[in-house]
Amino acid sequence: MKRLSRHRVAGTAILAAGIGLSILGCGNDPAGPSPMVDSGSWYVTGFRWPHDGKPYQSANFTIYSDAASEEARRSLAQMAEDALVSVRSQLGITGDHSFRLPPGQQKIHICAYKTYYPRAFGGYAYWGGFLIYSLDHPERSQEGHTAPTKYEPVVHHELMHVIESLFRGNLDPNTVDAWLTEGVAELVSGGTGGGRIADKAKFDQLVATYGQVNPIAMRRYPDFPSTPIVVVDYAYPMFHLAATYLFDPQGHGASLQDLLDLYLDVRAGVVFTTAFENRFGMRLADFEAQFFTLMNDYLGRLP
Repeated sequence: MKRLSRHRVAGTAILAAGIGLSILGCGNDPAGPSPMVDSGSWYVTGFRWPHDGKPYQSANFTIYSDAASEEARRSLAQMAEDALVSVRSQLGITGDHSFRLPPGQQKIHICAYKTYYPRAFGGYAYWGGFLIYSLDHPERSQEGHTAPTKYEPVVHHELMHVIESLFRGNLDPNTVDAWLTEGVAELVSGGTGGGRIADKAKFDQLVATYGQVNPIAMRRYPDFPSTPIVVVDYAYPMFHLAATYLFDPQGHGASLQDLLDLYLDVRAGVVFTTAFENRFGMRLADFEAQFFTLMNDYLGRLP
């Protein structure tokens, strides 16, 4: 599941739970040579990156890495725990009874890679976990991507994808439209792409630059524009705007509980278009057809 973010890649940017804050313990000091373990939950993504067999354990996360320092693992674990509290609070999740982790998995897994340098993405989520560059990743650190103002939104974004996957309870990202998956992740993270559309002037500028490329038509990741800068600077802000409109009382006014119920509907086998109409009270085809009219009206009414 690919996601594009200016904060998550080098250069132009490319590319997708109350549970407590306390750190319960950690593995052995990762320093020094150790035999690599050729397995991990993230292998389902196709990135078969071994880890050093010394995971760091916090209350709700297991941090694996190929070479990150103990301090980098500890800091990421605390950041992830804080992000979990934040995302749960935003979504109004008060229990974890609806979460479905992969069989045999007890916590959310994070693979914090240090020696790899994929230029296609920085964060990559899957059912029950995500990959992200470590806080001591040399190239990413040099590029400024490990600064808290850039790194923390990426953690929030990827964690939102994981929480969606726990509600859906499966590995298939195509059960929910990509524009909504990415829009909600941008909403809860505050934005990791080309900037939030806060007013009609920004909206008009993007449309004038890129044309009326309808984000609601981007239902699968292959539907995204082929040019990375268009995805980062146009598509992600539009996804963010669509999600903001859906859940803003001044917009469509749906609730985030409606969103969680949609995830559970999809888990039960309801197709996305039907779940969307049932939970949000409008046809997906109408939202797509009227998107630019609705956004012009919505943004024109904002202070």
